[in-house]
Amino acid sequence: MSNKIFVLALAMLAFATTAAHADPKRVRLPADYNPATYLLYAIHNRPDNGQVRYIYANSVAAEAAKTDQGLPNGSVLVMEVYKAKLDAAGAPALGADGLFEKGELVQYSVMEKQAGWGADFPENLRNGDWNYTVYSPDRINRADTKEETCLACHKPLGNAAEYVLSWDELVVKARGAVPTVVAGPGAAGPGDAERGKALFTRCSNCHTADKSGKHKVGPNLAGVVGRPVGKATGFTYSPALQLVGATWNETTLDAWLAGPQKLASGTKMVFPGFAQGQDRADVIAYLKTLN
Repeated sequence: MSNKIFVLALAMLAFATTAAHADPKRVRLPADYNPATYLLYAIHNRPDNGQVRYIYANSVAAEAAKTDQGLPNGSVLVMEVYKAKLDAAGAPALGADGLFEKGELVQYSVMEKQAGWGADFPENLRNGDWNYTVYSPDRINRADTKEETCLACHKPLGNAAEYVLSWDELVVKARGAVPTVVAGPGAAGPGDAERGKALFTRCSNCHTADKSGKHKVGPNLAGVVGRPVGKATGFTYSPALQLVGATWNETTLDAWLAGPQKLASGTKMVFPGFAQGQDRADVIAYLKTLN
């Protein structure tokens, strides 16, 4: 048994033995849920799976995202997942706004934060006090939701991103601008690819990193090191990034990860940057493994 499989087995055992009181049924899609009364803060075309996703925050989360104090208890985020309509060629149909046209509603994915809810999970899975569930299109809670899968996926984000994959988009929508990050000096040591892979979780909301070449909101990053900036087959970049005129190497990637808007003002990317030089070095070390 490999170390990775062994660690996963231990995590699942810990979940089974300590999370007896965890209950996806307590995560509520509010009975009066109406997307018109929630903040729509992100829409994701998903060419990789033929979906389009609309992500909403309730007023508690939307107001709190205007500050640096984190999201309080009572925060609810809802993701409406739709199949994209297909065009005559069988590809996702694009509307005039460049978004996939919504087809059949697949599910509502809900995450909710309430006091003490994290206590039901072992530390290696706990996402603060966030819990997760999935509702069917007719708004029935799928009580058999494997919550540990959600917890494991969101765990690497940590408190800095509130365990929310779309955290940067929520902050920008709530505040009206990308926050400024003061980048620290370069790394004290060589990059750690394994740690960089964990940090990349924050990027995975918008980027794929496999050999499929399929894009999400942002371009697929397999083979990005050595690629010309603003060039990836099948992806339309912002004019700001197309005009950079450079190649992705350690220097340009470090500058980009320290603050995308500083390198290419007007880029569509809402991630503010990694302040710590070691974080940037670790992510770059991971990106090198994708070549």
